[in-house]
Amino acid sequence: MKRQLMALVLAAALMPWPLFLTQGKWWAFVLAAVAIVMALRLLLGPQWANVAGLDLPPRHVLLVVLAFAGVATASQLLLPLVYESAGVKANAPGIEEQVGFLFQALNEEILFRALLIGLLIPLVRSVPLVSLGAACLFTGAHFLLYRFSNPMHVALSTASLATLFFAGVAMNNLYLAFRHIGFSWALHAGWNVVWLPAAIFDAATNQRLNEPQVFERVLGSPLIVAPAGAMAILTFMFFRRGDL
Repeated sequence: MKRQLMALVLAAALMPWPLFLTQGKWWAFVLAAVAIVMALRLLLGPQWANVAGLDLPPRHVLLVVLAFAGVATASQLLLPLVYESAGVKANAPGIEEQVGFLFQALNEEILFRALLIGLLIPLVRSVPLVSLGAACLFTGAHFLLYRFSNPMHVALSTASLATLFFAGVAMNNLYLAFRHIGFSWALHAGWNVVWLPAAIFDAATNQRLNEPQVFERVLGSPLIVAPAGAMAILTFMFFRRGDL
């Protein structure tokens, strides 16, 4: 337990620094992922991959790739409708930036799914409560990041926070059902790589929006909140009867 707590603190310290870079930060996400993996290997020894949620059964590897492709495709189809309703327009993201966000999602999954939930499971007997509690922490971390660490000091709206909470529940449930981060990463990365690396502008003023403003416009859209809520509910179906 002590080593897992130390691993959580180390990952939490290493994960966010690329977010403070303004341009060309794709490489920083890769370096952060390498640093997190090296730190976990040194701290946890041979069990590091299992604790980090990276010990996937071979039969799941292809399924994870297919799930990622499916989520990315669905996101690509949904986002034009979201952009139109939110009054924004977007340029196509660069490949390098998209690669960076594959690792950004990986870093968050190791921290918020494998390490955080790994600490909560021995303390909370109810699997659904673990999922809901971890989702609250996931949402709170994003709120604090944009409210206090970002120069714009944006307070995310209730709708945006609801989307983050629902997405957190869905990814938590996938981790708890399969006990690895493969499918939760596929959901997280398949969504993030399509819109977060893109340059997004206000459709009326043609002014580029900063990341907190993009979060507010996109994640606060009813076209995102509703599917995220439905997805959170549906992922409870992956639990076995004894988990509920």
